[in-house]
Amino acid sequence: MDPRLIPLNGLIALVRGDGLWPRALGDQGLRVHIFEAPVYTEPQNITADAILYRLEPPLLVLAECKGGRNIDAQQARGYLTADLAGVFAAGSLPPGLRKRDDAGVVAMFVGNEVYRGDLEASMVQHEIQAPLLTVGPDRARLTQVEVASGLEAFDVAHQAGLPPARFPIDQHSPIEEIHELTAPILVAAQARQEELIDVEAICRDILPEWPVLGKEAQRGFISLVDDAVRRLASGELGAQFSYEPGTKASQARVRVLESPAASDPRGTPQSWQAQQRRAAKALGRQRQPPIEGQLELSLEDLAQEGGVGEDEGVPDE
Repeated sequence: MDPRLIPLNGLIALVRGDGLWPRALGDQGLRVHIFEAPVYTEPQNITADAILYRLEPPLLVLAECKGGRNIDAQQARGYLTADLAGVFAAGSLPPGLRKRDDAGVVAMFVGNEVYRGDLEASMVQHEIQAPLLTVGPDRARLTQVEVASGLEAFDVAHQAGLPPARFPIDQHSPIEEIHELTAPILVAAQARQEELIDVEAICRDILPEWPVLGKEAQRGFISLVDDAVRRLASGELGAQFSYEPGTKASQARVRVLESPAASDPRGTPQSWQAQQRRAAKALGRQRQPPIEGQLELSLEDLAQEGGVGEDEGVPDE
């Protein structure tokens, strides 16, 4: 997993207890409301990486996830001056808190456990007083809660490894990484002998957290995936897929032109093997190691799903 995304995925795991991670935040009554949410505040408006909330006692947590070693001072002050009115005005307040004026608002910074010392030093340097949560493959710590009413400190060891990749990529990921997750989805549609796949459906398959991703972030991610499928359909996979741009009446989508699953059964294994070569060439680089917690589907699996018998599986190259 990209170290840049470990803090965000670790935050989710601590709320939900996913992947054998301790439910240290969920046990405090916190749940996820939204990711990439706008907040109106001073000295500048911010986009909170995640907003967590609790109804009783009411609490709103604005989380900024840092993949590196430093805290951005100006951005941090935006978090620290945020209040209920600014969250409400931006449309980011959970429904259960919209009629409450007694909910506390807490800014929390989330980082990699390996960078904790650097993050602490950065916060001291910029005089930022806020809770600091750091996550790693065997430990999670929340400290400095004395400056924020409503949160309880914890220091928990675990053996769960890296958090499940609820966000395997984001809007800042390279196009190559988006291709590596998009191509298998297209091939899976072939195996199911589907005719059309809309781009937003591909986004939903890639990001399990799609329903709670902010609208602006969704639009940006759709644009990235749209670009990825256009490139794939205009390259090595062009004979099997065509890209159809969106209109006022319909979403952008990909049309499956042909599928090895529809071939003469005697030639299906060879067809899938050829598809495997095309897909590898379309990606144009070595396949990346699997992301922790992410279910992967190989082309051999897709061939089986498409109807190839156990004795006709796709041979390895």
